[in-house]
Amino acid sequence: MAEATLSPPPSLSSVPKSPPPPIQQTPKGNPVFVNFDDKYRCVVCRNVAREAVQTRCGHRGCEECFSNLLKGDPTDVKCPAEEESCCVLQAKEIFRDFGARREIRLLRVFCTYKTEGCKDVVRWKDLQEHESVCSYRPSKCRFSQVGCPEITIQKEVSDHEKNCPYRLEMCRYCFEEIQHQLIKDHLDNTCPNYEIPCPHQCGVNPAQRRQMVEHFNKECPNRPIKCKYHSIGCEFTGSKAEVDQHTKSACDRHVELSVVRATEASLDGLHAREKSRELEGKFAELQQLMKRNVQLMEETKDGVEALKNTIKDVRLKVVAQTERLITVERKVSGVADKETQDRMSRDLMLVKEQQTSVENRVTQLERIGPMGGQNDQSAEIVTHHDRQLGIMDLRLAELDLRFQVMETASYNGVLMWKIRDYSRRKLDAKLGKTISLYSQPFYTGRFGYKMCARVYLNGDGVGKGSHLSLFFVIQRGEYDALLPWPFRQKVTLMLLDQDSGSRHLVDSFRPDITSSSFKRPTTDMNVASGCPLFVSHGVLETPTFLQDDTIFLKVVVDLEGLRQH
Repeated sequence: MAEATLSPPPSLSSVPKSPPPPIQQTPKGNPVFVNFDDKYRCVVCRNVAREAVQTRCGHRGCEECFSNLLKGDPTDVKCPAEEESCCVLQAKEIFRDFGARREIRLLRVFCTYKTEGCKDVVRWKDLQEHESVCSYRPSKCRFSQVGCPEITIQKEVSDHEKNCPYRLEMCRYCFEEIQHQLIKDHLDNTCPNYEIPCPHQCGVNPAQRRQMVEHFNKECPNRPIKCKYHSIGCEFTGSKAEVDQHTKSACDRHVELSVVRATEASLDGLHAREKSRELEGKFAELQQLMKRNVQLMEETKDGVEALKNTIKDVRLKVVAQTERLITVERKVSGVADKETQDRMSRDLMLVKEQQTSVENRVTQLERIGPMGGQNDQSAEIVTHHDRQLGIMDLRLAELDLRFQVMETASYNGVLMWKIRDYSRRKLDAKLGKTISLYSQPFYTGRFGYKMCARVYLNGDGVGKGSHLSLFFVIQRGEYDALLPWPFRQKVTLMLLDQDSGSRHLVDSFRPDITSSSFKRPTTDMNVASGCPLFVSHGVLETPTFLQDDTIFLKVVVDLEGLRQH
């Protein structure tokens, strides 16, 4: 019998490795916790630790807060807990605390709609799903599109809609759908099939409105008609019989009115003749003026050749100035530092001064030019010169805009966006005038990615009407061919605290590299990506974030691992 042999156990390296579990992010929002333990509080911002990390000395905090503390690679930043056991912070000694993240996601929180009556308590990670089905969430009436302003909790929407004054009802006479509150007015004034009596009480039986309208316009014996002497001032109105009686009894009055009207007509004729004589005198004056103008035009023709030569000189100056503008534009495209910007600004001022000089010269030429359009060629030259000056004005405006963008551009991956007139801009968004706003562009480096932010003050998608929605946008840049694609850098969106400066509202994400939003742009900009529910209007519109009708938004792009050219 052969001896049995045992095969050696497989080595650890031969055991197939399972992929690491996905990193679960801290839920969004700022809920009210049922029981909040300080061990989950960030030692930096003193709020709940988002994307929790742990230091070597055992203290927890937000990953973003510690990243901000260690920006610029400092070497003397001590743990903010300031305990005896605290150590100097080093980025390599700060680790992601997945256990704390899991526990924080499982913390019990009250429903966001607690103030509306919801008593449910759920885990934080399930809060958003609960809110989407909560029977206490504020909901609009389905007749809001036709004017109903009521907003009730979801469980009471059905009862409201049954009694809503804006609900549609079918008129039982003409079968047209009418708002409930307008049914009475519809029957009293417009329904074509509703039976009404004759408004002149002629004794005819009530009939449908469309039949009755035809009756009292054509057949009704009591319909009011005007006296046949109405054109000369008689204002009597009544039925046909009353008008006939009035005509017989008011003969003297009608004769008096006829005499008055004839007198007035005679006076009008007299005034007309006087006016005609005045016009004849003015016509004679105009003829004399025309003769003087013809004489003046004859004298002007002698100076046309001199004017042509002067216009040629001006055209040469316009060409020279246009070439100067092209040179300035080329220099602007290569601006790299403040010194160059200052030099280009001086060049721009010089071009503007030259343009002013040319405009003054043209004005003088036009003053001495041919009058009355007698020389079409000279007028055409002046018109062409005006067109050239208009083109120069447009180019100068473009240069000014490019200087403004250049001066406010950021090249360190940080956008600081100040939005003034918040209330007016939000109202414009509600009315559909300006639904969203774009920020100025910013860059990850002088030759890096070109980006901007987009904000919907009245919300977008699921946040419309209740939240401010904030998005990140990648734009087509001049150096995209040198950059790695798709875009992979972490993006942080912030609403800045204007009160204490320590309670910024922060959200961050890493790009989904399969999304077209982070591919190399083929148009001016990619589809925006971000947070439709970034912050509710109730939280935003407090003195913490909104002061002097102004808010501050900040976008930070992590530059770690980014290759710079």
